[in-house]
Amino acid sequence: MIVAWTGHRPDVFDAPLVARTAVQEAAAELHSSATRFLMGGQRGVDTWAALAAISLGLPFALILPCPPERFRADWSAEDRATLDHTLRHAISVEVAHGYTERNRRLAVSAGLLVAVWTGTRGGGTEETIGFARGAGVPVHEIRLRPANGAELLRGRGI
Repeated sequence: MIVAWTGHRPDVFDAPLVARTAVQEAAAELHSSATRFLMGGQRGVDTWAALAAISLGLPFALILPCPPERFRADWSAEDRATLDHTLRHAISVEVAHGYTERNRRLAVSAGLLVAVWTGTRGGGTEETIGFARGAGVPVHEIRLRPANGAELLRGRGI
């Protein structure tokens, strides 16, 4: 079974370390039933799921919304290095035509979508969940506390 991942960037969570641990624990639980993981390459949940796959020896693929150079252009040096690390370990890297298309492809390509999020509405995580539900793909939600002010965030980046 292909397991796709979606979720927020670290700063949307009240406790990013708790979120990262939740991803690691879910990945370990799914390891025996997953043939591979699929994620969108973003900082936060996507990255943590990719690192968990590397640690578990589980194949994973990335679907990026745009070429890597453009995708990570405004990231910190550490985040760029982490993306480079995951790109080197991925069994495949595809480039979609934008964020919405990336989210749709993640959702419809999976046998299960794992969403590690706060319930904060209006971003790519909510969009990906909607695509999965619309396609009849089961969604396993792991809901965590949002950071102060997260409910005010809108659009890409949450």
